[in-house]
Amino acid sequence: MPAVSKGDGMRGLAVFISDIRNCKSKEAEIKRINKELANIRSKFKGDKALDGYSKKKYVCKLLFIFLLGHDIDFGHMEAVNLLSSNKYTEKQIGYLFISVLVNSNSDLISLINNAIKNDLSSRNPTFMNLALHCIANVGSREMAEAFAAEVPRILVAGDTMDSVKQSAALCLLRLNRTSPDLVLMGEWTARVVHLLNDQHLGVVTAATSLITTLAQKSPEDFKTSVSLAVARLSRIVSSASTDLQDYTYYFVAAPWLSVKLLRLLQCYPPPEDGAIRGRLTECLETILNKAQEPPKSKKVQHSNAKNAVLFEAISLIIHHDRSVPLPVAAATEDQFLMFMFDLVESCSQREMSVCVSVLWTCSMQCVTAATPNRL
Repeated sequence: MPAVSKGDGMRGLAVFISDIRNCKSKEAEIKRINKELANIRSKFKGDKALDGYSKKKYVCKLLFIFLLGHDIDFGHMEAVNLLSSNKYTEKQIGYLFISVLVNSNSDLISLINNAIKNDLSSRNPTFMNLALHCIANVGSREMAEAFAAEVPRILVAGDTMDSVKQSAALCLLRLNRTSPDLVLMGEWTARVVHLLNDQHLGVVTAATSLITTLAQKSPEDFKTSVSLAVARLSRIVSSASTDLQDYTYYFVAAPWLSVKLLRLLQCYPPPEDGAIRGRLTECLETILNKAQEPPKSKKVQHSNAKNAVLFEAISLIIHHDRSVPLPVAAATEDQFLMFMFDLVESCSQREMSVCVSVLWTCSMQCVTAATPNRL
């Protein structure tokens, strides 16, 4: 994000917020707000043209008043005008106002779409991110019609920066949820799936969320994602916490990405390719074996991250169980079953159902003679 210069402090906004905080009663607050609204309205309607800084300041005040629970029925055009600014702070406030106050049926949507198109074609990563965030936040059908074909192109373009790829993937996910009939990947499918091999784990995480949703809608089109998801998962679970330092959370390597990959794999049956199937089995064995290791931290964040990956792995095991034996060597050991029984006592209701399911699976496969008695 560009550095904010000293002149961007908006002293008038700070004074207004301070006045609101110092009000002794609700009536005093309303009186101060009405006075400010009258002043802003007069500035917008005045003969003197406002510069970008003044527009930004007044639009910010309107946004603050709206967040206090008051209706705002003017200032929208001034916010749209800020989108054409070349200054980051002015453009940011314009997009923020539009994302919060402009509804999908607004008459200004066409003007907003034109401004967004200009920013998407600017190749300025900061402006592109702001535009993509706005599309995702508004998520109207008009925006889906205007950008559903453009966002995938940005996502897979070779010269797109990683931060923009993340925004594009999540923007496309949002449009797919609001207007699924308009999000047609077509020629971009293979290149979107290939993002699972991206070197930047932030891009992989965003792409996995998108691919999982698209795979639920069109599983056949995204079945090639299975081998890539298994390969990426294998690299994560076999790595040390220091190998993925930027994506390690309390000694657990990339827990959110691991969970997303495991959920993606639950969209498909067990891999038919023996090598891929064997690699997935090794991943699940590693996850369950790591779950039995002594904790590397006493903090609850460590156990939460560790258990999140564990329970998603168990869900995948259960998902595959109808067609294959439980693919976990550790499940044949009494130590693992003791671990699962201990875990049941401290987990949430959803997690408990998963634990009970895997224990039932173990008993049905006669893992140990002692299991039925303990159940």
